[in-house]
Amino acid sequence: MSARRGLIVCGLIAGLLAGCSAPGPKSDTPPDFAQTLWAKRRAALAPQEAWTLDGRVAVQRGSEGGQARIHWVQKGAAFELRIIAPLGQGTTVLRGSPSGVSLETPDRQHFAAPDLAALMTTHLRWNLPVAGARYWVLGLPVPSHPHTGLRLSPEGLMTDVAQDGWRISVADYQTVAGTQLPRKLFLLGGDLELRMVISQWLIAPH
Repeated sequence: MSARRGLIVCGLIAGLLAGCSAPGPKSDTPPDFAQTLWAKRRAALAPQEAWTLDGRVAVQRGSEGGQARIHWVQKGAAFELRIIAPLGQGTTVLRGSPSGVSLETPDRQHFAAPDLAALMTTHLRWNLPVAGARYWVLGLPVPSHPHTGLRLSPEGLMTDVAQDGWRISVADYQTVAGTQLPRKLFLLGGDLELRMVISQWLIAPH
């Protein structure tokens, strides 16, 4: 795949990046009330395994960057993630389940592998860790995985955490069917920065 198509081919849009920087420092020992709200939130959202989101992602690695729209459908451990490049450059479709993952390029070539990171790195030159990000986009750390540096807002919302080699910061939340869900996220893994703006959520009942 050409370098032009890799890394989603386009310069970052200032409007996407503005206001999406990582939150400022907060106390590592939130008040008891925030902890109580956080415990209730985790208990309510952890069983949520079916949802759809639409938004945008901006990718930055060193001096290279790009942006795209995304459409992500999650059903338990299975997912479909559409990465829609700008200027009519086509859509990359990622599908995954416990049996493996596949990637369809904009020119309809198909590739399969047991590992999503390898597929994305080879064909897009960046990687979104979907297995973890399916929780991070809900404003939760991955259950049963160690994490450090958890920071909460006074309302018991996760604003910052480090997990699985990534730093995850939620810069803004939105209300969806009475529940606060992330609107702007910042993911930092090594030299790769991902900024996500979620414009629409659809949460399935559970």
